[in-house]
Amino acid sequence: MTESQNKSYKISPWTAEFRDPVIERDYCRTVERDNARFLRVALVIWGTLLMVFVPLEWIALGNSTAFYVLFAIRLLNVTALLTLAFLLRARPHWVSWGWPVTIVTILGYLLFFAYMRYIPDSGPLGLAVLMLLLFSLYVFVPNRIPLNNLIAVVGISTVMASSIMAGLDAVSLLYMAILLIWPAGVGYFTALRISTGNRRAYHLLQQAEQSNSELQREIRRRQQLEKELKWQAQTDPLTGLFNRRQYELLFNQEMASARRNKTPLTLGLIDLDHFKAINDKYGHDLGDHVLCQVADILQQPLRDSDIIGRFGGEEFIIILPRTDVDQARVVAERMRLALTETIISHQGQTVVVSATFALAELTPEDKDINSVIRRADDALYEGKDSGRNCVVCVRAA
Repeated sequence: MTESQNKSYKISPWTAEFRDPVIERDYCRTVERDNARFLRVALVIWGTLLMVFVPLEWIALGNSTAFYVLFAIRLLNVTALLTLAFLLRARPHWVSWGWPVTIVTILGYLLFFAYMRYIPDSGPLGLAVLMLLLFSLYVFVPNRIPLNNLIAVVGISTVMASSIMAGLDAVSLLYMAILLIWPAGVGYFTALRISTGNRRAYHLLQQAEQSNSELQREIRRRQQLEKELKWQAQTDPLTGLFNRRQYELLFNQEMASARRNKTPLTLGLIDLDHFKAINDKYGHDLGDHVLCQVADILQQPLRDSDIIGRFGGEEFIIILPRTDVDQARVVAERMRLALTETIISHQGQTVVVSATFALAELTPEDKDINSVIRRADDALYEGKDSGRNCVVCVRAA
């Protein structure tokens, strides 16, 4: 990532959120389903723990008004918790928003203070439970830290206000304030550390994904470059046909296959008639265009296994595996007729071209492509001497 991108991932030291709201929103979307699932579990556990105390309260209070008031308060709290847990299934974004869980948690605190009034001698127990709740709020409730701070302030303020109204002396109030602020502070800094660590991990993940994406692009670029270089090494740049190096390599492979399988192999040379006159009269632009068009025409009657290349200048070469000279003559005649019947146009100029074809079949005496080419080349001169625009065959002795 660039330096500017790293700056945009800067995290606030007080809220443990990304300073960039767009990045923070993307992060929240990434983790909100997992957080919603964790929060649903936490809410169900919270509600279950609240109901665990019902039998104990029945033992302590019996069939009394206080017991039923406590039961109603607990039932209201549990209903709120389970309702939020149910709604989170379809609304996981509420976790990122934060206000629904904040409202339910504040309601839980207020209800906790309400039913603690009905439990005799509950002061020390209530204070201990509240300290635990304040710490658990930051660690176990996936909520935005600023909203958890709001919940803690509401809880502590409510306790302090109730204690002042109860006439607690200043020393006891200070002692109680310290006891409540301590778990809230520990929970706050613990939550800061956890949230900051999670966001740093997200930042590293984004860096890794971007690096991986750049690596994949580089691999594709190199593959394309390798393909392009391979194509350039194998083909003639003007016509796109195989160059000499490639068609000789392919001929050697086909020659070995022909001798191994005892099948025929025919090579043909094709020379465009009076091509120099076309260049002299119309220029090399039209001449190059003619060569490209001729290359396309010559490929049409060929099979996928056949090989065609540019021999040089206005000459082409074809290699026909599993084809004897008589079969090759049929293919060559199709090419010859296709050329003479095609009008080639370029920038308002039109020409019709013809070609002389010479075919030579592989013989047992041939050691490489050059000996076959020499026989085909001799036949090519014979075709030119006899008027061009024809197919001449060299039969094996």
